[in-house]
Amino acid sequence: MNASRLSKASDDHRPSLWEYYDRRVTDRLPGIANAHAYWNGLGVKVTIDDIVSEVGQLERRLRELPPTRFVDVGAGPGSFTGFLPGSGLALDQSQRALTALQVAVPHVPVIRADALRLPLADRSVGRFFAAHLYGLLLADERRDLLAEARRVAREVLILDAGRPEGVEAAEWQERTLNDGRQYQVFRRHFDAETLAAEVGGQVLFHGAFYVLVALDA
Repeated sequence: MNASRLSKASDDHRPSLWEYYDRRVTDRLPGIANAHAYWNGLGVKVTIDDIVSEVGQLERRLRELPPTRFVDVGAGPGSFTGFLPGSGLALDQSQRALTALQVAVPHVPVIRADALRLPLADRSVGRFFAAHLYGLLLADERRDLLAEARRVAREVLILDAGRPEGVEAAEWQERTLNDGRQYQVFRRHFDAETLAAEVGGQVLFHGAFYVLVALDA
């Protein structure tokens, strides 16, 4: 992307990101198929079985955590919400995503809100969980997200995209929805140690396609 388009994408980042992920709810492939299509689109040679295996390992790691009250922030359609032990709530800016989540994980209440301005009291939950959100944010947004996470929770879990061989650490991606609308989406890919060092946490899971780190708030 040239410099002028990069500058505009940065300026319009959050409104565009919100619109894209809200509209994408009805476009996206279900579950594992969505992840498979994403990595194949980046030129990664991966099978559905590869991703199923890694998601299974990740699910077991999450379910092993001590039960507590949680908030799943940027929960989307609830891809990981049901893996979280304990009781809690799910939060997203997209009403379409929350409607899908209520079907997939009906026992978890939902709130429509901004991840950087959480409508929660200080230390009101035991665990803050965010999946595939941190790596979509620009530097100041990442700082604000972590500040809010530390404010509301005693433990912070960040789950994000791994970095298979050949994949860029950070890039602006052009995404096209089924109706032809195009969006510029910032995306980072991590090895677990890099993510843990960046947020001041420790590695809980290090896969090719998923990484999970934890930090005390």
